[in-house]
Amino acid sequence: MRRVLKRRSWVLFALLVLALALSGCAGASARATSWTGVTIDGDRLYAADLLQVQVLRADDADPIWAFPTDTRNDNRGLFYATPVVTDQYVVVSSQVPATGFFSQPSNVVWALDPETGRELWSFRGAGGAYVEGGALSDGVFVVGNSDGSVYALDVENGSLKWKFETGHRVWSSPVISSGAVYIGSMDRHMYALNLADGRVIWDFDAGGAFAGRPTLWNGKLYVGAFNDRFYALDAETGDVIWFITGENWFWGGAAIHNETLYTADVSGTVYALDARTGDEIWRQSLGEQVRAAPAVSEDGRLVFVGGQKGSLYALDTDDGFVLWVSEAEGQVLSAPVVSGSVVYETIILGKHRIRALHVENGREIWVYPPQEEQASE
Repeated sequence: MRRVLKRRSWVLFALLVLALALSGCAGASARATSWTGVTIDGDRLYAADLLQVQVLRADDADPIWAFPTDTRNDNRGLFYATPVVTDQYVVVSSQVPATGFFSQPSNVVWALDPETGRELWSFRGAGGAYVEGGALSDGVFVVGNSDGSVYALDVENGSLKWKFETGHRVWSSPVISSGAVYIGSMDRHMYALNLADGRVIWDFDAGGAFAGRPTLWNGKLYVGAFNDRFYALDAETGDVIWFITGENWFWGGAAIHNETLYTADVSGTVYALDARTGDEIWRQSLGEQVRAAPAVSEDGRLVFVGGQKGSLYALDTDDGFVLWVSEAEGQVLSAPVVSGSVVYETIILGKHRIRALHVENGREIWVYPPQEEQASE
């Protein structure tokens, strides 16, 4: 059985320090909120799990490999941004703590072999923490950083292809399509950049910071901002097609199914909108703050929303009625992930960091770390 952490309090302290270091945004007070991100690829679950990248069997959470394998003697920092997984690479990032009183933390992008977890290359050129995961297309890995820059790396060797500087921290994860990189910044701008050289294609000033990953669908870019507005932009020009005004900030992204868009504002109001026109279909208040994007079941019947107090809600996509709620200790700050009949919830500051639940009823399938490992932490 793989070794587990025996000093949980150290981990929580480190997370608190990191969160405080990332506090602040353009025009408002906020805190970076991406933790324990997961990616499902086939029968494997890849998790940025604090001191390690963990790869687990998706059906039962049995460990396959971890990076690093020995956190006691091989400290690679804190992993929390969602891994990017392909057949050839797992690309993750971490913040390695300072080694001396006058030294600074280093922020590292790692490329790992997806079968073994062996390190392929690393990039250490950024000046701030990586809050969200990146995106990979045409041999280029693109990721935003809290130093205010967007970095594009050659995925074969980790060399820097280009760097684009925004006016503030970049907490958003990018979307790449047809040679364009779409990414938001806390400087209140949404950027479309040329994937080849980082040149600006267009620049949209919303008057509110962007922290969520944009969603691209049918030639439109959908994204919410900290000015209480959710936008549909023309992906080619950046022109506003429509927007709605919510009850609070829009922090997370959106999910789209059958021309209906689902998103939630920070106050916990979930919106179902016509993706073409922005017309409201329904809204539902959960009574719990929401910082992450929703996810939709594969059959389109349910939309899942994680609450900041640890609850996972399943809503009927027809009318927003809450069909079930599964409560957990901790906070949900990353979007749920759906694969077949299972929805995966990631949690921070609780007894468990990942839960697998049945889509239909929210019944728990497994938790990670398992109960027996909790006793040894």
